[in-house]
Amino acid sequence: MAEPPEKSSEFPVGELREFTLRIPGEHFFCDTISLPNSLKAEKYQDFVEFVLNEGGLSPYPVEQLAWGYQTDEEQRKIFVFGTPLAKLRQLGWQNLEIFRRVFPSFISLLGNEYPEPTIAFLLFEETLTAASFAEECSVPDLLYSVALDAEEGDESIEDARGKLLSLFDLEYYEISKDILVAGEVERTKDGFFKFEHNWLVGKDSDLSLDQDVLLSADELWTCDLRQREFINVEQKRRNQARARWKGILVWSVGMAAMLLVFAGIKIMGVKLEDRKLLSQKYAEEVPLVIESQKLLEKLRQNKLGGIDPFGALIRVAVHRGGSADDPNLWFSLAHFESRNEVRLEGEGKTIEAINTFIKSLEKNNIADIRVSRSGEQMREIKSGGGKTTFEIEIKIVEVEDGELKSAYLSTDFWKEHFFNKG
Repeated sequence: MAEPPEKSSEFPVGELREFTLRIPGEHFFCDTISLPNSLKAEKYQDFVEFVLNEGGLSPYPVEQLAWGYQTDEEQRKIFVFGTPLAKLRQLGWQNLEIFRRVFPSFISLLGNEYPEPTIAFLLFEETLTAASFAEECSVPDLLYSVALDAEEGDESIEDARGKLLSLFDLEYYEISKDILVAGEVERTKDGFFKFEHNWLVGKDSDLSLDQDVLLSADELWTCDLRQREFINVEQKRRNQARARWKGILVWSVGMAAMLLVFAGIKIMGVKLEDRKLLSQKYAEEVPLVIESQKLLEKLRQNKLGGIDPFGALIRVAVHRGGSADDPNLWFSLAHFESRNEVRLEGEGKTIEAINTFIKSLEKNNIADIRVSRSGEQMREIKSGGGKTTFEIEIKIVEVEDGELKSAYLSTDFWKEHFFNKG
């Protein structure tokens, strides 16, 4: 269960205004309703209020509810959900206006469409949700959530999954092979909310590794659980603040650009000839600098013993896992850019085996994963077609000559084929 606001008083209000609160789905009632063909988008809210007040969906009047809805225009369906405000107060969720957004925990399930009728699962903290989707429809036909018993661990998840499946007609739906686990949520700069997801098990090669969901910030206002009057005022306030900020930013950039242009004209008028002379001089020296760098690098590597592919591969290969006759992964390519920098390509039995291999290299101080200019690790794992392949770039940690000789003498890996299985 999400931490109630009053129990999080150590967080400054300014920080809470950047926080997206997700309330566990087991506290909501919900239903999917067909939209009248003549109903326009601007009347959807009135339609939902009528359904909640007069349609028998809710035993409470709409003003006593925290509610929202999601529509699928093409399928002409609307998914309505709500929970009594009194219940939220009893559970400790109050002063909802201080948060950036307030959603039910199953909100990120509403952003997917499936090529065939599917039952999907979502785990958020201690709540498991199951939803059934028709083909190419973004709102569920049915959705149920149950709270888990934290003390039972994985057994509680399996029990809850079985209970939820018993509520659906399994004859008409494909059941997802794994359970999505909800992660962090952030507001992107281009006007979307990014909901991060991971697979609970993640061993099925048919499942896509990237399960993050992007939902439009503007469209998600209909799913916000706060009162409609507050939402209308807040949406208008944020749009005005965003417009003012963009105006100030454009003005500042324009003024800075004008100053830079003015200063640049003056400077360039004085130093144009000097720049031409310097450019010519630098152009003449560039080949010499490059050749000098190459020579220094060759001298450094020769001093260290040059590139030693077999010694390097032996140090790396002993961490593949499995046995000598049946390793957990094998290499198909090893490209040495220098003595220490190597690009490895190959195939593993599972994603977990590849990740374990990478962690073992770092843990045992064999090699570090190289990072790009953006700061991301240069590693890629792909799973599909019954194969799990990888490509990583590593920087091997130097060892003393005695240590390397010991590695040669204490292993039979030099007899093996490093570039094919077995």
